[in-house]
Amino acid sequence: MVCRENKGRSAVIGYQKHLLRQLGFRDYDDFELQSGIHEFGHQYEGFPKPTEKEQLQFLKGLKQQIESDPRITAADKYRESDKQPGMVTRIDQEIARLKTGKDEHGRPLQSKHKMRGQDLAAMQRLGVLLQRNQEAKDGYFDVYARSMGVDAKTARARWKELVRRQKSERENTRVSLTDSWRDNLAVSGFTSRHQADLGQSNVSREALRIMEEERRAKLASLPTRPTITSAQRVRMAEPGQSTVQCTGQGGCGQFGHERSACPNEKVVQDRDNARARWKDIDAKIRAERERADEHARNDWAYIASYSHKEMAQMREERDLALKYDQQATHELAASGPQGAVRCGTCQQFGHESGECPNPSRVDELNDLRDKVNQYYDRMDTLSDWISAAEDEVPADDPELKRWRQEYGNNEFFAQQAVGQYRDKKAEIATAAVRCEGGCGQFGHVREECPNAALLDEVAAHVQEAEKIGEQIRHRAQLRGQNPDKLTEADHELYDDWFAKSVDIDKRLLAAGIDPHQVSTGTALSQAKKPSGPASARIQEVGYNADTGYLEVTTRPYTRKSDGKVMPAKTYAYRMSPSEHQQMMAASSLTSYVSQSVWAKNGANAAYQFENVAEAAEASVQRKCPTCGRWASMTSAHTCPVPGSRAGQDDSARRAWIKAEKQAARAVGRPVQMPPQMTTVALGARLRFGNNTGTLDYADRKRIDAALASGKVAAAEVRASFLDANVTGKAIAWNDADGQAKLSTDREDGATLQCTCRAFKKDGTCKHVRVVGAAMASRYAADHPAVGSPLRAAPLPAPKPTRDETAKDAPEEGFARMTYAQIRQRRADLRGKERDHARRSSAAGDGQWLRAAGAVDGVTGKRVKTPQAWTERGISADPADSSASGAVRLDQAKDVQDGLRAGLRSNTGKHWSVTCKPDGWLHITTALQRRTSDREITMPERIELAKALKMPVHTVSAHGVSIPPDNGWRAEFLDRAHGKNPRVLGERFVARADQRHETLLNI
Repeated sequence: MVCRENKGRSAVIGYQKHLLRQLGFRDYDDFELQSGIHEFGHQYEGFPKPTEKEQLQFLKGLKQQIESDPRITAADKYRESDKQPGMVTRIDQEIARLKTGKDEHGRPLQSKHKMRGQDLAAMQRLGVLLQRNQEAKDGYFDVYARSMGVDAKTARARWKELVRRQKSERENTRVSLTDSWRDNLAVSGFTSRHQADLGQSNVSREALRIMEEERRAKLASLPTRPTITSAQRVRMAEPGQSTVQCTGQGGCGQFGHERSACPNEKVVQDRDNARARWKDIDAKIRAERERADEHARNDWAYIASYSHKEMAQMREERDLALKYDQQATHELAASGPQGAVRCGTCQQFGHESGECPNPSRVDELNDLRDKVNQYYDRMDTLSDWISAAEDEVPADDPELKRWRQEYGNNEFFAQQAVGQYRDKKAEIATAAVRCEGGCGQFGHVREECPNAALLDEVAAHVQEAEKIGEQIRHRAQLRGQNPDKLTEADHELYDDWFAKSVDIDKRLLAAGIDPHQVSTGTALSQAKKPSGPASARIQEVGYNADTGYLEVTTRPYTRKSDGKVMPAKTYAYRMSPSEHQQMMAASSLTSYVSQSVWAKNGANAAYQFENVAEAAEASVQRKCPTCGRWASMTSAHTCPVPGSRAGQDDSARRAWIKAEKQAARAVGRPVQMPPQMTTVALGARLRFGNNTGTLDYADRKRIDAALASGKVAAAEVRASFLDANVTGKAIAWNDADGQAKLSTDREDGATLQCTCRAFKKDGTCKHVRVVGAAMASRYAADHPAVGSPLRAAPLPAPKPTRDETAKDAPEEGFARMTYAQIRQRRADLRGKERDHARRSSAAGDGQWLRAAGAVDGVTGKRVKTPQAWTERGISADPADSSASGAVRLDQAKDVQDGLRAGLRSNTGKHWSVTCKPDGWLHITTALQRRTSDREITMPERIELAKALKMPVHTVSAHGVSIPPDNGWRAEFLDRAHGKNPRVLGERFVARADQRHETLLNI
């Protein structure tokens, strides 16, 4: 595309297309670039108008930047064409226009042909807007594809079909790029950042409108259910009133409803059946183990009641029932107002570490785990010995037979130890069962409590105290006296009651029951009051732990100004499960809500939805057409979309970026040395397989930090499956293109081990592959890594069950910025840039003509401004310029000498390096070697290009120019000394990832 109004702008558009391709973006149209310049032009109004000298300086710098880029072909740089001239050709045309004041046809330039300050600023920063537009489009393509049940490629094709229609086929309404269309945009599934980044040309708006209509119609046709059910709503008691709790036989223990109206009846019944089942099986296993121990102690002959296979099946059935019991108990507790309490020692729910009954059992469990690992380590060693010996010695070799015998013994003992390990886990779970609503002791539930008669006596004693109190109040009312002032007769009524209280307390202590928890008198009365939350302002709280959807309903109240009764109002938010537990357990629910979800001045941004459409969509769950699970189709639901470019599975874009960077390295970029290794400990958890398995893995932020610093990360992992456990470390690293890789292969340094038989036999198994794939998904890494023996087709994803619900609740510490906050931060940044440009223009230093500072020679990422150059390295510290052999980059004379010395050493010739008044340096051949027209001969142009490691076409007949910036000077000093540039010069037009607003993520 050629912008005929301004050739410089046309060159920038062509160059920005090239920069977009470097970043892997290929799905854009010319109207987006034109619209972007116009939009940024509005945003950068107020920038100083560049003088002719400043415009020439900018164009010369941009020309040098483009010519130095080896990834642009000579044709794209220098093509002569009326329709599609090369980028450098367009810049030369614009320079000629500025110098003559006329266009190519001799006509005087009009105002539309001239460059304004806002035009210059927009062109320099256009890459940021374009990348944001492309990322926002990719984000919407995922939203559309996920809702429609198609792949991202289909969504992109639909977009292209709409934007490439003829004008006669679409609405041709002119739009303003400063109107409120984007401010009022409301798309469920779209984040506030995507809303702030989306292009807003007329063509884009029309395409988005049509696709949204199609998407909303599809969502309306899907099976739908409310996000919050009645069981997930908690009615708050008013202060001073008791709270209803579901207690008694078959009660779930939650507040907000009575036993007769319990919505969890089936869950409780299934849990109790599972509990009875695993306890019955566990009792049989214990009895068999005790019988075996007794026979062993007495040296009796022992005949097992169950075969090894039967015992393994019993343990498997027991463990499944136990896991369901624990899962159901946890969910019932977690959905209650107090949340779930988990012991840090034994990892069981229902008690804290300080009161754990299992410290010794946990130690025994750890000993058994170590014992199992020792057996398997010995088996691995023996297996290696046997494999090596089988090729060298006869099959009947005595030593080989002994090793095989020892291997079989270790395998037998390992299986025994595994059984003991599983039995110990069941023993810990049994010991952690607590008598909730009863004596509070461990080892039994309320229905099996051996102190039931004593507890019933306590309850009757409390009722007797209440009757005495009622009798005293009735007598006081008859006498017209204050019931709080007890008479002698009143005290006599209590004397016998208190005497009996002392006797009950003694018997409670004798039974091992804490009287302060289940006591008589005032302590007993307080203990018997439910501890559910109460609030004078909040009437009801509803919460779905799967989606994180929170509803807070206020109480009706009477307005003081006019006495009008104001109805209850419901507000919607999103909140992590852990924070919801903290909220419901807070001493003051109203205060907690006021300081979090009701916080003012933007402090509650993390709890808000992206827009009004998002909040409305969060209130319902639909069957997702892509993953088949129940989910609210909001920005929180991000199930993988086939062919996505915006998600973690962005293989197409990564491949394109890799190809671009490989093309750059083909001209001689340096190869990085192997990085240092660091171990990253466990820091995050997820559940899979209908919550039957868990994966503990290293935190992604720490992995990203390690990889960003150039290190290899040994990521710790621990996974639990129904039939095996995986432990060890996976290896993650960035390849030469900055793409994360992850390997579970031992040859790459990984140490993953699995307890299943397949791993023992082959050194790998499906469990290890699943763990590797899950970790790679979390880290946005390629897996299996290129060259790994595990490189194979990924395991098919399990098809979700019909009633499975997506786990989309935000994690603890989730933070976000609202659309208004993003827009404000960007406006503040533009204001600072405008002030800087005005100061720079007034000072005449030309610094505002640079879009970004110097960048790294390999990655292209921004670096600090270099101050000193040596052959050993480039430093940003001015103090290093005093070192031996250092060149001060802000001293043109020093740089000239360094360039001459480098070229002389590199070519054996003297080269002329001159400095212009504006600070530009110029490299050319010695005067006596030039032609009669004072031009460089073609052989010497080739020689100079080779010496500077640049394409031949970048060296003109008059030599090479170097802009007056430290980065450019450091780059050409490297080139002159035969080095690949460690630093590239300051950018006159910047790639998106070189601009500080991208680095600051605003």
